[in-house]
Amino acid sequence: MHGMETTLSKDERLRRLNQVFTPSAPVARRDLFAGRLEQVFDITSAIAEPGKHIVIYGERGVGKTSLANVLHELVAPIMGISVQPAKINCSTVDKFTSLWTKVCRQLKLEIPESWTYGSPDPDEIRVMLAGIKPPAVIIMDEFDRIEDDDTLSLMADTLKALSDHAVPTKLVIVGVADSIDQLVGEHESVQRAIAEVAMPRMTEADMTSIIDNGLPVLEMGIESQARTQIGRLAEGLPHYVHLLTQKATLRAIQDDRTTITTGDVEDAISVAVAKHSLAKEYQTAIQSPRPDNLFARVLTSCALAEKNRLGGFTSRAVRDPLSRIMGRVYEIPAFAPHLKAFTDADRGSVLKREGTPRRYTYRFRNPLLQPFAVLTALSEGLIPEEMRKELLEE
Repeated sequence: MHGMETTLSKDERLRRLNQVFTPSAPVARRDLFAGRLEQVFDITSAIAEPGKHIVIYGERGVGKTSLANVLHELVAPIMGISVQPAKINCSTVDKFTSLWTKVCRQLKLEIPESWTYGSPDPDEIRVMLAGIKPPAVIIMDEFDRIEDDDTLSLMADTLKALSDHAVPTKLVIVGVADSIDQLVGEHESVQRAIAEVAMPRMTEADMTSIIDNGLPVLEMGIESQARTQIGRLAEGLPHYVHLLTQKATLRAIQDDRTTITTGDVEDAISVAVAKHSLAKEYQTAIQSPRPDNLFARVLTSCALAEKNRLGGFTSRAVRDPLSRIMGRVYEIPAFAPHLKAFTDADRGSVLKREGTPRRYTYRFRNPLLQPFAVLTALSEGLIPEEMRKELLEE
């Protein structure tokens, strides 16, 4: 055995591994939730304020659902009592009635017979929630999937009614959006009723804290450089911290070692891209009958391009990484058709284009594809050694 002393058997560490590092599922336990101190402070401050409810919004994959999952544990000390958690997932077919029917089932409340024939009004919901003891924290996840405008308006009115009457039960809305208006609409009446909690991508310190929180449960450690590699390659998305750490740790456990090395991380990169659910989406984007095509390299350069706070990048920002990958200067006209192609349906519309000609900005439609493109390029040797060292060395 090499590395830390451990009292755990190999089987026990393997069992714990899939509970601690969960790339396919949001974190469900407070003790395994890492970072996000600013967002946690914003939420707990709002919970303590009578009449305030919460809207959590941000890119897909930044950890919104994980935060929502541990909310009831965060707010119980502030509210001074244990609270009833009720979490529902919204869908494209949901209407106002179906949302609150789901909530009633979660809280084991009787569903009024009148809802069979018509929709409840916001004040009826307010009265129902005011009677809940102890108060509840109701989380509506994937709120961005709701397509019915009337439902969005009624939800805004409900938030206002709950706020005006300082109902102790708290409503938390969670969804993919760049701004609060995208999620709940431009309803002025609701602005003072809600606390906006934007979830940006995680900092490198927050991401490595996921590793630091999880490995002691396995009685394992990690080399400093390996830890840095994972934090850097994850690009602020906790999914990749969990994925790369899980695969690297598995290799170490299989080799009867208790310290994860850079070699384990290198192996984890190859394993992760080979079996990832995004592999098909990536292949659709780069497919070409010509072996000398640029699609994979241009997509990698998009992933490496300097970005604004919303993940947007310009064609000019793609030029430098592509030139470095190709070993010679590539001007924008040489790859502009590739950027356009990535916005088309036959390549999966992997990029979203915004703005006007000569001022276009692009961003990955699925943020998780950005790190995946870099990991695949590393695995397949598309990135030159100098750039590789910048990505993988401290």
